[in-house]
Amino acid sequence: MASPTSDKPARRRAQLLIGTLSRLPLPVLYGLSNLLHILLYRLFRFQRRLLIANLKRAFPDKAPTEIQRLAAAAYRNALDFLFESIKAWRFDKHDFRQRVEIENPALPAELLQLHQVVLVLTSHCGNWEWLHLACAAALDIPIAAVYNPLNHRGVDTALLDLRTRFGSTLIENKNALPELLKFARQGGLIALNADQSPRPEDDKYWTGFLGIDTAFFTGPDKLARLFKAPVVYAQMRRGRRGHYGLHFSILAQPPYSPATDEIMRPYVRAVEAQIRSTPQDWFWLYKRWKYKKSMYG
Repeated sequence: MASPTSDKPARRRAQLLIGTLSRLPLPVLYGLSNLLHILLYRLFRFQRRLLIANLKRAFPDKAPTEIQRLAAAAYRNALDFLFESIKAWRFDKHDFRQRVEIENPALPAELLQLHQVVLVLTSHCGNWEWLHLACAAALDIPIAAVYNPLNHRGVDTALLDLRTRFGSTLIENKNALPELLKFARQGGLIALNADQSPRPEDDKYWTGFLGIDTAFFTGPDKLARLFKAPVVYAQMRRGRRGHYGLHFSILAQPPYSPATDEIMRPYVRAVEAQIRSTPQDWFWLYKRWKYKKSMYG
């Protein structure tokens, strides 16, 4: 593991790059996104094979031309996500209120009147960094987000600084439980981006997802039961470039029965329905289906 001293140059480089780019107007950053789309997707075909393979696997009935169209749109959206997240360093609360319309902001507060903790599940649709910051900017509610650290320490440190700009608490997944118990004493929203692939040694919830046997973290189920918390899905929809809509919907409420499906199934179905509606808005540029159920069931 790198020492704190050896991390410093990486952190400085990341801060310098992000700081420089974040000063550019958002339309200029979108221009850079367009340029990178041509270079990376069209010319160098970086991660293009993985993206198209994922789409073909999830949508075997779609024509090749439709797969190509969705792949190009998903790649462009992924690049927009990158530059939007960089620009977030210069946005204030007003900017996020203008660019992310929360359709029913009263719902989390209403649930917190009845429960100490509300579990908010998100997905890799739209811009999940803007989602977090928009909620922190608009909702007068404590928020704790569970995250997995990145391998690049400089970028990881920069992201931690970004995500806590408006007072949110960030809790590393590896040591989450003691910190979450401490947070729960004051009450608030616990946020999880829960559509990632678990590690082989993790507990898993297996289900059909986009027609594929897929493993999910069991963390949402465990936390909802531990805190006797209602579970809410935060659905982020992409509008015109640089603008999003956000809607909260209740997935499950206590008291809970022993069945794991009671919490995980409605979440998986909600994410699946959103992806089928707008496939290009999900992040397809990673190996979501790393292993088979027969190996790690």
